[in-house]
Amino acid sequence: MGLYSEFKSSLKGYDAEEIIDLYFFRPLSFLFVKLIYSTNITPNQISIVSMFFGILTGVMFGFGTPQFLMFGAAALLISNVLDCADGQLARLKKNGTGIGRIIDGFIDYVTGFAIFAGIGIGLSIVTHNYVYVWTITLFGAISRILQNMLFDNYRNMYMSYVYDRGSNIPREIEEHKRLKRIIDKSDGRYMEKFLVNIYIWYSSVQGNTAQDKTLNVTPEQYKSKNILLLRAWSWLGSTTHLAAVIIACFADRIDYYLWITMTLGNLLLLILYIIQKNVIKGLSK
Repeated sequence: MGLYSEFKSSLKGYDAEEIIDLYFFRPLSFLFVKLIYSTNITPNQISIVSMFFGILTGVMFGFGTPQFLMFGAAALLISNVLDCADGQLARLKKNGTGIGRIIDGFIDYVTGFAIFAGIGIGLSIVTHNYVYVWTITLFGAISRILQNMLFDNYRNMYMSYVYDRGSNIPREIEEHKRLKRIIDKSDGRYMEKFLVNIYIWYSSVQGNTAQDKTLNVTPEQYKSKNILLLRAWSWLGSTTHLAAVIIACFADRIDYYLWITMTLGNLLLLILYIIQKNVIKGLSK
């Protein structure tokens, strides 16, 4: 297998990747994966190190000074490269596990919380305007969560219709309930038990809002109508947000990231949501 083919096989799906991931973070993480491929390093170990750098990012942001913002940007870049690498290693070695996917998702939330907490604390120290800072931080965080969730939802739909690899939430819930019954019989493993319970609860909530695979279309039909739209949705994905945070750190105006997320980000979300609904409506005729 050639290097480029190997790189493509390490991806979730070439046309479903975020643009910045595809051309920047994924190539970096792929090089890292190639360096450690022959070692005993596991995807879960990489995930834990990624979380460490994610939390470190929040700590650096919490100081609020330009120098520490730069340190935080560097830590965030490393965190996201490693966050990409754990999944790529698992796909190449074909050793991914249900617990591994849960850990990866949990770590994403920990990192996200650390980033916004750090932004809020750092801006509060610099501006002393606590009400203003925590208001825009809260609404910025809510906006990011909403944008990421909708992108993930429509990406899962795309993967389901085009590659039959989307997230089957009811099936995943049942699989993890079986895993829960096995783990519950074991002594210890408290973190695994906690993560499985959280995953089952979150998936149940997500399942209530997820799109059903009910369109009677071929993969080619769905792809032709949605591939460019999915590319547009990808600008609201998690990596795009992280790249925006890093750029804002270089400008020493991390508050710009919050305002852009709340304004341009939500405007793009509204436009894409309306277009997506019309596309789906057209395919259902």
